[in-house]
Amino acid sequence: MKKGVVYTFLISVFLMVAPIALAPLSANAQVLSEEIQRELARNNLTESEARELAAQLGIDLDDPVQASQRARELGVSETVIQRMLRAIEPQTPVMIEDLSIPDDSLLVQPPRLSLRSGQSESARARRDSIDAAQLSSFPDAVRDEELPFFGYDLFQNVPDAFQPDPVGPADDGYLVGPGDELRLTVWGAAEFQVVLPVDVEGRIFVKRVGQITVAGRRLSELREDVKRSLSRSYAGLVSDPETVFMDLTVTRLRPIKVFVLGEVGQPGGYTVASSSTLFNVLYSIGGPLRRGSLRNIDIIRNGKTVSTLDFYDYLLRGFAENPIQLRNNDFIFVRPRGITVAITGQVVRPAIYEMRDGETFSVLLDFAGGHTAAAYSKRYQIERIVPIGERSDPSIAREILDLSLSDALNGVEDVDLRDGDVISIFGISDRIKNSVTIAGAVFQPGRYQLTAAMITVRDLILSADGLMEEAFVGTASLVRVRDDFTDQQITLDLKGVLADEPTQNIPLMRHDSLTIHFRRDVQEIGEVTISGQVRSDTTISWRDNLRLSDLLFTGGGLYDSLYIKTVFMERADLFRINDDGITTRVIPFNLGHALSGRGVARDVLQPGDEIRIYSRDVERLTGDTVFITGAVQNPGTYPYRENLTLEDLILQAGGFTTSAYLQSADLSRNVYGEQRIAETISVPLLRGEFDRGQAVSEGVLSALFSARSVLLQPEDRVYVRTDPNLRPQETVLVSGEVRFPGLYTIEYENETLRSIVKRAGGLLPTGYSGGARLIRGTQPVIADFDLILAGNGRDIAVLPGDQLFIPKAPNTVEVRGNVNNPGLIIFNSGSRVKDYINRAGGLAPESADIFVTQADGATIKLRRGLFPTNPRVDDGGVILVTLKPPKVPGEGTDVGQIISDSISTLITLLPAIIIVASI
Repeated sequence: MKKGVVYTFLISVFLMVAPIALAPLSANAQVLSEEIQRELARNNLTESEARELAAQLGIDLDDPVQASQRARELGVSETVIQRMLRAIEPQTPVMIEDLSIPDDSLLVQPPRLSLRSGQSESARARRDSIDAAQLSSFPDAVRDEELPFFGYDLFQNVPDAFQPDPVGPADDGYLVGPGDELRLTVWGAAEFQVVLPVDVEGRIFVKRVGQITVAGRRLSELREDVKRSLSRSYAGLVSDPETVFMDLTVTRLRPIKVFVLGEVGQPGGYTVASSSTLFNVLYSIGGPLRRGSLRNIDIIRNGKTVSTLDFYDYLLRGFAENPIQLRNNDFIFVRPRGITVAITGQVVRPAIYEMRDGETFSVLLDFAGGHTAAAYSKRYQIERIVPIGERSDPSIAREILDLSLSDALNGVEDVDLRDGDVISIFGISDRIKNSVTIAGAVFQPGRYQLTAAMITVRDLILSADGLMEEAFVGTASLVRVRDDFTDQQITLDLKGVLADEPTQNIPLMRHDSLTIHFRRDVQEIGEVTISGQVRSDTTISWRDNLRLSDLLFTGGGLYDSLYIKTVFMERADLFRINDDGITTRVIPFNLGHALSGRGVARDVLQPGDEIRIYSRDVERLTGDTVFITGAVQNPGTYPYRENLTLEDLILQAGGFTTSAYLQSADLSRNVYGEQRIAETISVPLLRGEFDRGQAVSEGVLSALFSARSVLLQPEDRVYVRTDPNLRPQETVLVSGEVRFPGLYTIEYENETLRSIVKRAGGLLPTGYSGGARLIRGTQPVIADFDLILAGNGRDIAVLPGDQLFIPKAPNTVEVRGNVNNPGLIIFNSGSRVKDYINRAGGLAPESADIFVTQADGATIKLRRGLFPTNPRVDDGGVILVTLKPPKVPGEGTDVGQIISDSISTLITLLPAIIIVASI
């Protein structure tokens, strides 16, 4: 009862207050309906009309977010607001893919944004020519150094990973609009996921919630609004603790159109994702040309410049403050490059840079990464082009400015830069004021500090860890720099230096350079060599008291009891250079005696000596071979060795093949001292007949046993024949309309075609025997297969490799060539060639010969004239009408040839004419 009284009281209060609260809104709605609603309902608002109406309503159409919020406050539908926003958009070329108009010549298609993994040859050549033109204002030194234009190489090879992605994710600041696709995910006590496309009026529809206007809303704000709306149906979203959770993301971004103009390689319109920024659009299309600016790139919106990008922010700092997001129909304009200067020398990034008005040398030095540690602080230099108005001599228009780098770094003096300036930062000298150098045959050569502990030449040698074994201890060379910077050569006795003799171990001075010579550089040491029948040819340095036996040991193998069997022991040769230093002489010696320590073994070698060891093959004839061919696994030539038997040769050739004739083998042998060149011997291997159906291995072993007793001689030739009684199985291929297509083995000599078809199960009901084709090798066999397969014609003996094909009945005849309507014509039994030609529209003008190819492959040329031929055509036949060849200008009619052909034709037909006349 109490609840009813409360409800009645609340309703009464609402009825009293509601008219008063709603009165202003009703008044606004009445004003809109009377004064503005008629204009808002128009579909063809111009830009000026839309802006005038928006001004009356207090709406800023240049800010879609504010426009949508203000429209909702005034009760204006989202459809009307979107119509007003579209009215102020500049007219852009129409995308062909968005329309279905057949005549695309009336449309202009802006290119879609495409990435450049590389540049075409023409594009590279064009950029190279532009680079040359841009460098023409700089002196030769800059061009020769090939300084790069700073920043432009960023756009040379754009990887595919940097294409603006039309699929999310989008950040929380993303402005949602028509064409976007959202995904609502709910999990926890309730779980579902739904994709929500934003319609043209900027709304989404959520089940159990209704329509929600999302256009112009930031994603973070929209996520909270959707959460509040869903909480009416899912209270767990706002309970404490929460039991239902949700997330709203952008899964597909709407495309927008932007126009890139100015100094770019491919100006024009591009379709990009709505999340794109000026940076990634320019980066993806290859960036500005060399003559284009990297520091003054404008975004123009509705005729106003809303932002100017300086690419140096990204290149030097890695980011730009407050990058602006592109909108539909924005214009990106790349201006020509501004003040251009080059900096070279001792800086981190020598390059050509673009400067803005008012930027000074210190700014340029920051761009170049600052000076290096080796920079000369007293002076830097600017080479400047004198402005045209200030030139006293039109031909000489460059000047040099020398300035203090220290003053610039300390902020005492900073210089404004001009277009074309070339700044050189010099480096310090490479000379070191307190050093000495040692090189050559010491363990630690290099540069050393001149200290109080290092006073003399000996101190320097000891600091370098002393002399190497290869050091020449006779003299050392010291180079000293005089006060006038000329070099003085001082030769020292190295032994006296090491003995601390005052006249040789002299004090060091700054920049002294000491060289300890290698003995090989001063004295000719020479080498000795051993070669030939040794394990490895070896060359070693000559040494005092190096004996011949020492070099024999170095060659390897000569003291090996097995290897020595391959060496000719009776003689080896020592080659020695004569006293004239040009010719050589040979000193032979007994190798066996030398290896046992006798003879010349203890003779001392001289520089340049060479010992040559010979193979044992020199004491016998070599190169003898035997030859085997025929039915063996590896026929060929094999080296002859003593006591080589026929069995040995057969085994070396891999044994017999399965087709070998084991009863005998032929052996050809040279005959010396007679008129005959060679004789052939038949070598019996098996006694009696060999049954291949029984134990084959026993027969092979018996043949090899018999061959064991046959000794071969050099140059013998063995022929293992093929068994004439062994015939390999050979096949015929049957395909097409038979019961069992496939390969069939020929069972006996002269097996016929009809027998093979019978073994294949005969023809299927669909098989057309009249069109059968027999291919032998690569050529067709022409025969009347219809009669043959029916048993009425002369059968054909098949051969190995034959291919028989039985087709289906085509039920057509093809007429091709010079007829009025070539094509396939339904087969009619009994119809003749002319019947089919007439059904093909008849002969076309300039027709020549007519050929008919029957289904079995037989081709006939029709005779025309007095006694024409007109044969019946088989099912599947082909009629060909040829065209007369064009007449060659100047050729007349050969009357003699016509008369000759006519007489020949009459003579041929004369017997038929006589018979007809008698009848």
